[in-house]
Amino acid sequence: MTSRTLAACALLFLVPAVAAGQTATAASDASERLTLETAVQIALEHNRQLQTALLQVEKADASIEVARTRRLPVFDIEVSAGQLLTPAGFAFPQGAFGDFPGTGPIPATDTTITVPRQPTVSVSSQVSQPITQLVQANLGIKSAETTRDLEKERARGQRLSLVNTVKRMYFSILQSESSLTASREAIAFYRELDRTLQTRVIQQVALRADALDVQSRLAQEELTLTTRQNTLASHKEQLNQLLGRDVRTSFDVAGVAEMTPLDVDLAAAQSHAVASRPDVREAQLTLEQAELDRRLSKADRIPEVSLALAYNSNFNIDVLPQNMATLGVRVKWEPFDWGRTGRELAVKGQAIEQARLGVREAEDAAVVEINQRFRALAEARARLHVVQTAQTAAREKLRVKTNLYQVQAALLPDVLQLRAELADSDDRCQQALLAFWSAKADFEQAVGEE
Repeated sequence: MTSRTLAACALLFLVPAVAAGQTATAASDASERLTLETAVQIALEHNRQLQTALLQVEKADASIEVARTRRLPVFDIEVSAGQLLTPAGFAFPQGAFGDFPGTGPIPATDTTITVPRQPTVSVSSQVSQPITQLVQANLGIKSAETTRDLEKERARGQRLSLVNTVKRMYFSILQSESSLTASREAIAFYRELDRTLQTRVIQQVALRADALDVQSRLAQEELTLTTRQNTLASHKEQLNQLLGRDVRTSFDVAGVAEMTPLDVDLAAAQSHAVASRPDVREAQLTLEQAELDRRLSKADRIPEVSLALAYNSNFNIDVLPQNMATLGVRVKWEPFDWGRTGRELAVKGQAIEQARLGVREAEDAAVVEINQRFRALAEARARLHVVQTAQTAAREKLRVKTNLYQVQAALLPDVLQLRAELADSDDRCQQALLAFWSAKADFEQAVGEE
């Protein structure tokens, strides 16, 4: 084979790749270049589910302020207006107001004063300052604060989950792009091989069945390319949704760093997770809330004692005083409740025991998950090393075969086959690298870090 033929074959092989590179460059110029750090930051600022969780925290803060008002004086105003259906009589026996020297008993005889059927109005107002109820009010404030802390931990868990999901989706896009590159390399190889075989079939030095087999493989690879393009488009739409922006926003992703050394103190990671993981903290706060609920139930046995200032006004009832003010202590107590409080306390005690078991379960589950994520991370690192070794071997094979081809000691299909194998090896290496970063992201989430 002459050098001119060799140059022509190389040109035919490189044309599709050059065209694909030009297309990719043009698309890149028209699209946003999105890094992983930028994607995470946008998601934390604009993700709708995370914003909903943060609004829940704000609602819990407002509930604390509502609970604090239970310690302040209570103002009650009651107005009653109506029409007497029958005359109302007020009977005063002789001497009801006293017996005085010189005047005698007042009234002198039994007297009945009748109020005719007419509209009447009664106004009652009262200001009472809770005293013993302050115990329940303070417990209610603590319970509201615990609920607020629970919502904070749930929001933090949502935040960690969002960061992990964004990272994994970002890596999925990179994996799809790597697969697309491998598919384009394979298509270029099969097209070149098809051209070569078509020429050899005409020259009657190759079988038509071989050419048809190559065409079938080419069609299958083109279908694979279409499927991977659709998968990439879906992943980009899902990432846009996670970022809280228009799903039609066009962007390209940047690459990721090379594999970092695996330097992890597993015992320290376990201790950190048990102390700060959102689900463990939720279990601990649930236990605290259950204990507060039991104390609130016990506080129901305390008599309600309030300092009260009352003022009453009666209109259109001349017999009664029109205005009357009183200052005193108001006591409300239910001495016998048919065992209701005792049963409620028993239920609250069982809830406390359940919460304690939940804390232990959450702590053990955290340690188990961390160990699993750590093992998966170590496996991903080892797998990446294996794939990188295979990539080096494939590159060396291609170099040797290319040198043989240059001295006409090897066939062009053999060179192209090794080139396609190297493309597959590069793709597998990229996939393994992204799998390593995904495993690292999972491990960081398990520890409770972003």
